[in-house]
Amino acid sequence: MVLELFDEKEKLGIPATDLLTRPLARKFIPWLGSSLAKCAGSFEFAEFSFKGIDTVDTSFIDELIIVNCLEQMKKRKLDRVPISFSHLSASTLDNARSVFGNKGIPILCWKSREDFELLGHLENKLSRTLRYLIARKECTAVELAKKEGIAINTASNRLLKLYKLSLALRKEVISEKGREYSYYSA
Repeated sequence: MVLELFDEKEKLGIPATDLLTRPLARKFIPWLGSSLAKCAGSFEFAEFSFKGIDTVDTSFIDELIIVNCLEQMKKRKLDRVPISFSHLSASTLDNARSVFGNKGIPILCWKSREDFELLGHLENKLSRTLRYLIARKECTAVELAKKEGIAINTASNRLLKLYKLSLALRKEVISEKGREYSYYSA
């Protein structure tokens, strides 16, 4: 689900195209909470689009995403809602790199529908797994194990880590073969 910050900024009556302070970020909290609830209820990623926004500083990003996204998910008892960014200006991208690099929280930043940058840190094997998952859109541990030439348990652990980092969604599938999880990317 694409969450347009520009549209919400307009609804809030904020004239500037620069989002620069923590108090300004707090004005987005009601919208943020209801948007995350919709994403959780519809098994979707929350893609924060910065289209039409010139600059977003580190304090706004930290307050809106790190503090309030996590707080809203906890307050509303939402399962993991993976979030990503799109349409960031060069200066906003630099600020987002700083925030997520310093916090050690990995987050996807879409450059296009096929290309992304991972902000924050993710170990190489998980980064490779994430790229494979995004290319396929869906996979299981068995499929990943075959592709990588690794044990199914190892593949399962890698996919589970991506899920726990909110970089993937998952659904339990029960069949005559037993129970397994399918993992999905944005």
